[in-house]
Amino acid sequence: MKKLLFIILAVFLVSMTFFAGCTGSDSGSATPESTPDTAKTVTPTPFSEPTQSVQMVPGSVEQPEAKYKVDVQVNKDGIYGTITAIFRGGLGQNFVNNIVVDVYYPDGNHESKELSATNVGNQVEFEGNPKSQERVKVTVTFDGNIGTYVIYDSLVPEKL
Repeated sequence: MKKLLFIILAVFLVSMTFFAGCTGSDSGSATPESTPDTAKTVTPTPFSEPTQSVQMVPGSVEQPEAKYKVDVQVNKDGIYGTITAIFRGGLGQNFVNNIVVDVYYPDGNHESKELSATNVGNQVEFEGNPKSQERVKVTVTFDGNIGTYVIYDSLVPEKL
């Protein structure tokens, strides 16, 4: 009895599926309809990709030799948008001449501050916008002929 009920139900479902495909209306006709002489001219609107200023594109980062490496931590407050760069020290902290933190804003403005490397934990702050990304670049200049290195160059926050 259960087999018979199952077979009847299967035949019913297959037939309903078949007839559902045959109930559509034919939207095309074999003879072309005449169109009025007034043709509408459609002008496409130009689509432009959002452009990003050249100064908002992070560049390459280069680290000094391991014995001269220093670390700067960059944070952005998600509520107020404040950008903080904190000196975290490193093996090369005694050789640091200066650290410059540059912030590039999406509106084209640029702000630069010097971060003191005298003590671990020294910091500089910048006003940012919590609803946009800013580019932060940290450049370290070492004493003598060690050189100048861009140790951090990134958009903050990384994703919105």
